[in-house]
Amino acid sequence: MTYFFAFSIPFIIVFLITPTIRHFALKFYIIDKKNHRKIHKKIVTKMGGLAIYLGFLSGIAVLTFLDTVFLRAHLLSLGGLILSGTLMLMVGMYDDFHSSNPYVKLFIQVIIAFLLVRIGFKLTRIFVPGVIDLSLGRYAVPLTILWLVGISNAINLIDGLDGLAAGAVAIISLFLALYGFLFRENFLVYVSLALLGANLSFLKYNFYPAKIFMGDTGSLFLGFIIGGLAVYVPRSQSANNIFFIPAFILLFFPILDTGLAIIRRTAVRRHLFKGDFSHIHHYLIKRGFNQTRAVKLLYFLTFCLGILSLLVLYNFRSWMN
Repeated sequence: MTYFFAFSIPFIIVFLITPTIRHFALKFYIIDKKNHRKIHKKIVTKMGGLAIYLGFLSGIAVLTFLDTVFLRAHLLSLGGLILSGTLMLMVGMYDDFHSSNPYVKLFIQVIIAFLLVRIGFKLTRIFVPGVIDLSLGRYAVPLTILWLVGISNAINLIDGLDGLAAGAVAIISLFLALYGFLFRENFLVYVSLALLGANLSFLKYNFYPAKIFMGDTGSLFLGFIIGGLAVYVPRSQSANNIFFIPAFILLFFPILDTGLAIIRRTAVRRHLFKGDFSHIHHYLIKRGFNQTRAVKLLYFLTFCLGILSLLVLYNFRSWMN
């Protein structure tokens, strides 16, 4: 029943409050302004990420009442993830209202990531059973910060077509929940199911033709939480980041898209923080795909990567047993 509530509470809350947030955004003209990189024709509001956040938070709050043993066991990890995730959401929310200085924004993201590292979410080892067990030592903190900030912005970068980021995050959350099932880690299961329920419900309003976008408010928050879950260390694995390599495979689409963007902009001496119209989803549109077909193709890619990552993790578990 707790698994059911972890999914259903965020789903219901997001479904109910998104229209209210959209009405608020319309009233105060919080819209996604059109430019040469935007392909939507109508006025679409932002701030949908706030609905996702409130739904996610409601689900976690209910779970802490239903499963007090879970709360006592994971109070620091859960509180730290929510606190730092909330700060990242506030960075995105400010950016949705005012275009912030990219260097200041990046600096604040690094500080927030460092906070989560201090709480205990840290990539200490690159671990592939029977192949590599590399301790990162003094590089653990900077590499974890790079990972958290990178994934936060990678999810932000793929949020370029109606429903793409929300649907991709829903699929990623599904597989992260399956990781938790496989290792009987309720922390990972609960948080992932809450993300899954919130994002699936948001797709009702965000899939083509979108009525509301999640904005930086949602994409930075979701990317940060997912990045944190990837470096979460199960109690049964002591210091081993058993989920990191499978999660890297699972997140390969946004990682690839971000990597290509950095290479592309560096090659033409374009400012790294200046957007362009050459992301993977833009390429599909240029090749003749409509928005719906392009998004479904990228959903399928993400799902296939999820299957591959789950097989890798299952082999990890089998080898260790």
